[in-house]
Amino acid sequence: MNYSVLILKVFLLIFSSFILITNPVQANERNLKQTVNELRSQVEVLTERLLQMEKRLDHVDSLSSKQTVVSNRKSKKAGIDSVKQMIKIPSTDTSLAFGGYIKLDAIYNSQSVGGNGGSNLGDQMVLPGLIPIEEKSQEDDQITFHARQSRFWLKSHTATGWGDLDTYIEMDFFAFQSPGNERVSNSYSPRLRHAFGHLGGFLAGQTWTTFMNVKALPELNDFGGPVGRVFSRQPQVRWTQAFNDGQSDWMIAVEEPESTLTNSHGEREAPDDDYFPDIITRFNFHRSWGEVSVAGMVRNIRSDQENVSDAYGGALSLAGRINSIERDDLRFMLNYGNVLGRYVSSNLFNDGAVNANGSIELFNQYGGFIAYRHWWNNDWRSTMAYGLSYADNVDFVPKTVNQWAQSAQINLLWSPLAQTTLGLEYTYASRGLENGDSGHIHRLQFSSAFHF
Repeated sequence: MNYSVLILKVFLLIFSSFILITNPVQANERNLKQTVNELRSQVEVLTERLLQMEKRLDHVDSLSSKQTVVSNRKSKKAGIDSVKQMIKIPSTDTSLAFGGYIKLDAIYNSQSVGGNGGSNLGDQMVLPGLIPIEEKSQEDDQITFHARQSRFWLKSHTATGWGDLDTYIEMDFFAFQSPGNERVSNSYSPRLRHAFGHLGGFLAGQTWTTFMNVKALPELNDFGGPVGRVFSRQPQVRWTQAFNDGQSDWMIAVEEPESTLTNSHGEREAPDDDYFPDIITRFNFHRSWGEVSVAGMVRNIRSDQENVSDAYGGALSLAGRINSIERDDLRFMLNYGNVLGRYVSSNLFNDGAVNANGSIELFNQYGGFIAYRHWWNNDWRSTMAYGLSYADNVDFVPKTVNQWAQSAQINLLWSPLAQTTLGLEYTYASRGLENGDSGHIHRLQFSSAFHF
């Protein structure tokens, strides 16, 4: 029996006994029985009413819980990476939530990787195109500390007659154009990661490319992730259509175009003369055993040089996360096409090359990664990952262009609290050129992340 009902009964019985005791002269045996029966009837009526009220409250709580779960699922589908409780703004239909984390990375590199423009981005994350070739290596045993991956996000939710209206904005401090000053302040400029809104199935703004399945990415300390992954954030317009009560959905999007080409000198060019958007579609399948997606893309690759004709090509990606024993999971991504270019391995390969006749020639590229996460117990877990990217370069490009890259990573992560993760990770990464030259790095990375 519910405790509140029991307390009410005890109180009423004590109260009735008190009345009888304080009025012994007026109460004969007959009146006593009648009074007791009346009190019992009143207790039963009050008990029934109380039970009905509690059932109604339980129903309201159940509906509220279901609405929260649905809202969280919609936030995840929109690309929002948090299910924090939202705070409703008084006198409005809008709720807000904010969060983020503070992350420190302490990294040892067997060789200094560096980066363009005097930055040391290659020492702070795995960028396949900056893995040093042996003959060009700079210095051995390099150590770097940074907190650039720390981030902040803000989101809103409003229920409307047109569907849920959600907005999301997120920033971190990995602005490539702002390397910071390690001598004094280590001041890094913030950069925009996500800024989008969606109303029902319609989304517009900057977020992950539709060609990329974020849920397939492995849990690693390194910000660059495994070689072979699709990784891009860009402005886009997207429509998502759900099927089978949310067990599958279809996305189609037009996204920002940007071509990268290899000229006759083997140098990279990034023309600013695009006029046809990247068209991307993706099918997602959500099941109890995991999630799988199939994505396709069509791109127009062009140059801003005179008398250079453009080219059209396509690419495919298969990605997913499969549940394994207990809490373990297997994650993977396989990519193939002749316009993968800037979408894969942080633009390790260009989208095409300009031949002597002034035509853009496309070439096949393929690769991907596989990763397995194992939970040792509720607090400790490890991820092992291997990734590869390879390009069938056209014959006329200089022999100094990239031909392949690979990476292998393993870590041990500890979360004593749900909001805290500490971990140690080892990375081996290597890169090869068309002429056969190659190089590699060994990396040891300690990371600590504190979520709020």
